[in-house]
Amino acid sequence: MKQFSYLTADSFEAASKALTDSGNAVVKAAGTDLLDLLKERIVEPDEVVNLLRVEQASGTGVVSALATLADVAADTAIAEDYPALHKSAAVAATPAVRNFATVGGNLCQHTRCWYFRNESFPCFKRGSAICPPLEKGGQNRYNAVFSHERCASAHPSNLAPALIALGAKVRCVHPEGGRTLSVEELYREPRNGRIGDTVLRKGELIRSVHLEPSALTRNSTYLEFRERHSFDFALVSVAAAVRLEGSKVAEARIVLGAVAPIPYRAKQAEQALTGKALNAETAQAAAEAALAGAQPLSQNAYKVPIAKTLIRRALMELSS
Repeated sequence: MKQFSYLTADSFEAASKALTDSGNAVVKAAGTDLLDLLKERIVEPDEVVNLLRVEQASGTGVVSALATLADVAADTAIAEDYPALHKSAAVAATPAVRNFATVGGNLCQHTRCWYFRNESFPCFKRGSAICPPLEKGGQNRYNAVFSHERCASAHPSNLAPALIALGAKVRCVHPEGGRTLSVEELYREPRNGRIGDTVLRKGELIRSVHLEPSALTRNSTYLEFRERHSFDFALVSVAAAVRLEGSKVAEARIVLGAVAPIPYRAKQAEQALTGKALNAETAQAAAEAALAGAQPLSQNAYKVPIAKTLIRRALMELSS
């Protein structure tokens, strides 16, 4: 591991300025993802800026970026108003990790793709002209089935699909001025030579997540499928939120995780549900519509039926 200097910031503003002024600095909260990247020499900073002494944002409908996943999972108000967020935090990783990993870190974490994580292999995100999982003979069992023309990485965040389904926003800090983005706007398709998948500028930090409770957010859920339930990243995850008017679907949001380089909003499935009764037949139709555009790679076609099953189960859970 390369040696680096260590700065503990006393505010988001100070941390953002330090990151912006430095030629080669990275930010750390819990550091659960950063430590792996440092050991694997995927990132080799001159300076690490620590956020753990920064005061957390608070208020109604506000979740601090420095709140731990365990904090979110234990919050009864979140469980009542935003069950999808509550469930996505409660099942992430292990209890030990949830006690340290932060909301902001979970949203900004990097893909677990083997090729990205191993400096010995080429990787589109790290500047290579190719993405090995897309090449003949490439190992792609855990990679994307959507939007993988240039990069087949699978987005690992548990919270991102849930927050997109809930219509959440993030407030960001930067020396040139803060801004508010929807969580859906936070992500963009991978670019060559850029390891992150967010639109955050150099030095820009997420301060907090903001939500508004509604009939839609209260009727939401999150499901994921993992190889090992004790500790693993999701092979497929689904967040769904449905607002019913009588027996008909007035509004629906369905977002998949771990199937594309960024969280994948299944708008075709949402359209297939709107205006219809929510039952086994329409849930199955929505699942089929959601995966209609999937293009599995040589080793990951299994993700398609899993995703369909999770969508159907999530919608039936919300039907009552």
